Order: sequence, then structure tokens, then C-alpha cells
Amino acid sequence: MKRILLDGGTAYTKVYFLDEGGYQIIPTRRFKELRDDFEVELATGYNVSSYPRRVNELVALAEGGFALIDEPDFTLLDCGARDVKYVRVEGGKIVEMDWNTECGAFTGQIIELLTNYFHISLDKVPREAKRIPVTCGVLGMTKMFDLIAGGAPYEEAFSGFLKGIAHNCFLLVNRPRKLYLSGGLCENKAFIESFECSVIPLGRFVLLEGLKRCYFRKGGD
Repeated sequence: MKRILLDGGTAYTKVYFLDEGGYQIIPTRRFKELRDDFEVELATGYNVSSYPRRVNELVALAEGGFALIDEPDFTLLDCGARDVKYVRVEGGKIVEMDWNTECGAFTGQIIELLTNYFHISLDKVPREAKRIPVTCGVLGMTKMFDLIAGGAPYEEAFSGFLKGIAHNCFLLVNRPRKLYLSGGLCENKAFIESFECSVIPLGRFVLLEGLKRCYFRKGGD
């Protein structure tokens, strides 16, 4: 049985193998079929309530930021399939941390669904599209469909949707000049370029890096 650290997301589960090292991304529905193959030493995320050793997602995110960002002041935003969460650090200390399940509702999941449904190439998403004012992923999708019904190209409407989501995230974290990004949307260049500030993507394993920091600090093998 393989010992792992687990970030159990809504759509994707990320694992770190403690014995051999290395990371893996597994669709969450598939991971549920494989879970008996693993011994979970420490877990975080939406789908980990059944594991006895857990770390709050915000704590894991903050610890991941400390592990990966060599700056005393930073803002780190995690855009997940189900919600968005962030931490703000000043002078090496956490001054604010929160998540938003309303304005961030199903942000990542809907972006992925729309991209696949309309077969949108992210390289062809126009950057000059007008921002759609949205309050969450679900309502933003409705407004995107209204634009398409009115004759707008899929890529243009999708670009406006991305800008609306990015603007909400930008306001949520208090308009920083530089923002570190965590999660699957780190791989979405169009989303990153929709922000009104400099964005530095850290990838999909930030929470796992936080779990590693917690695990080894507590004397894990």
C-alpha cells in the first residue's frame, strides 16, 4: 500500500507519494475507486472528511505559499473547481485568509466545461473582448450564453466570461499589484491574462506542498 499526502478536490485529486516521491493528478471519481490502494497520512480538500488526519485547506494553502514563495509579502489565490480561496501575508505573517463559495461558485469546473463543450482553443481567445459583469461562475455562464445567442463568437463570449471571473477574484483579494495563483487554472493562459495585475502561476500542487511542510514539521517519515 502506497503512503500518500492527499489534496482531495471536487473534480481532481492530487497526491504526493511519500516513499518514492513524485506527484499524480487523478480524476476524483476515479480516485474513489482506487482509494483502498493508498494509505493517506495527511489530507486536505473538499472530499477528505473520512480521513482522521486532516489539515484545513486555507492552512494548507498558506503553508504551500511559505514553501514556494521567497518573499515576506504576498497574496496567493487558489482557484478550485468548486470555490476560490486566498491568503495574504505581510512581513512573513498571515494577515488575512478566506474563501468564497458564492462569487467563486464552481469557477474552475465551469471554465473547464465551457472550454470542452465549445471546443475552444485557448490560443484563439481574443484578449480585447469586453468583460462580462458576473457574480459567480454559474450566473456568468448564463450571460455568456446570452451573448452567443445574440451572435457573438464563442471565443469572444468566453473571453468576456474569463475577464468577469478574474475581475471578481481581483476584487476579492484587494487589488494586489502581483498575485500568485494556485490550481488548475495556472495552465489556462487566457485566464491568467484576464487579470488586471501581474499573475505568477505556481501550479496544481501548492496545497500538497503545504501538506508536506505540515507533515514533516510534525515528524513524519
